[in-house]
Amino acid sequence: MLLAAILMQSLLIPVDADVSWLVTVCERLLGGDRLYVDLVETNPPASVWLYLPSVWAAGQLGLPAEALVIGSAMVGAVLSIAATARLAVKLCRPACLAWLSAGAAFALLILPGGLFAQREQFALMLALPATVAIVRIRQGRAPGQPASVAVGIAAGLLMAIKPPFALALLLPAAWAAKRTRDWRPFLAPAAAAALVLAAYAAAVMILTPEYLQLLPMLRATYLPMRDQAVNFLLGPMLVVPTALYLLARLLQRPRAEPLATALFLASAGFALAGLIQGKNYLNHSYPSIALATIGFALMAGGRVSRSAPRHLAVTAAALLIGLQLLRTASVQPPPGLVDAIVRSGPANPRMISLGTELATGHPATRLARGRWVGSRPSLFTAAGARYVGLGDLAAAHWYREDLASFVQDVETRRPDLVLVEDRSRSWLLADPNIRRAMRLYAPVERAGAIEVWRRR
Repeated sequence: MLLAAILMQSLLIPVDADVSWLVTVCERLLGGDRLYVDLVETNPPASVWLYLPSVWAAGQLGLPAEALVIGSAMVGAVLSIAATARLAVKLCRPACLAWLSAGAAFALLILPGGLFAQREQFALMLALPATVAIVRIRQGRAPGQPASVAVGIAAGLLMAIKPPFALALLLPAAWAAKRTRDWRPFLAPAAAAALVLAAYAAAVMILTPEYLQLLPMLRATYLPMRDQAVNFLLGPMLVVPTALYLLARLLQRPRAEPLATALFLASAGFALAGLIQGKNYLNHSYPSIALATIGFALMAGGRVSRSAPRHLAVTAAALLIGLQLLRTASVQPPPGLVDAIVRSGPANPRMISLGTELATGHPATRLARGRWVGSRPSLFTAAGARYVGLGDLAAAHWYREDLASFVQDVETRRPDLVLVEDRSRSWLLADPNIRRAMRLYAPVERAGAIEVWRRR
């Protein structure tokens, strides 16, 4: 599976927009720009620091940053699988351990597809062995002190990536504590997790205090943007893990394996985290689907009741998981955009986008060997302000500030090419300052709903 992942990621699938943008941010920081000052990023600094070592190493070795980022994710996945198997040795029979390892390898190396090296994949690497450690506690076989501390550090890092991810461990931990009626085995890992979070909070305050100044903008524009409830109810984040759980129950006797139960609980925790975030992005669905896939693999590899419709359940689960793999593998840049950028020239163009979609400029800019000179990945804040309504004074303020940042970037950084989205062109060009700045450019190429404008 590792070999298959290497082939997929190197030949078929580029990194997705989120990862590409964060790699760009890291390169700009290493080049002297200041986070949250020269570059505006909506995510807390952990999202940037996660990729900074790989991007720095790529610069030192003269390699593409994407290669080191993808490579680090592959190494992390292998280490996570190894740690998971090591912790599960005292819980599983050899056949069960083989199914657990195979399921984890598929979930961490193949299923991500175009979401490879996303923060959710790193979060899953941390959550998987921690979940097995929780089952060890439930079964009265708590890991030793060093392993417990390591699990706590993993839990702290998981929460630093995104705080709602704590639910992925809290649900199985509550289930285990209810069985044992003893919280003492959780004290060492909880203390280690708390220390990690305290160190992270101190690092934010010392190294990036400017992030705190962005909180009013996030509160006014980013956080209120939520997908409709019906899309969550019908979407893969809830439907796929639930379906896999129900199919798994058809395979065995009514009482499930404790490890499989914990994996499904952790899956539910990640799904709840996705609901809290409220965006319903594909990467937000990935960890809950991945853990449910591993849980199903455990149940499918165990002793199966002869009366259960095994073949039907396995076939249905395979189709469901295959559909999710097709969805993740389809995460690609807008078709034809890279070629349109290359045809527009010049070589290694300085670039920016006039639009609200992160995927417009990233990773197409990097694939075309361009340089992103904008201070923001897109005018996403302006889109959030419009979602809230410009009648809201705070939203209107941040709307004007976001549009002014584009004008300033065009005037001071003089990009060679501007990627203009049809979807938001009319209301953006209605702003007189943007219209004045864009008079320096003219459309020269088109790729679908995106036009490439070149400096006159």
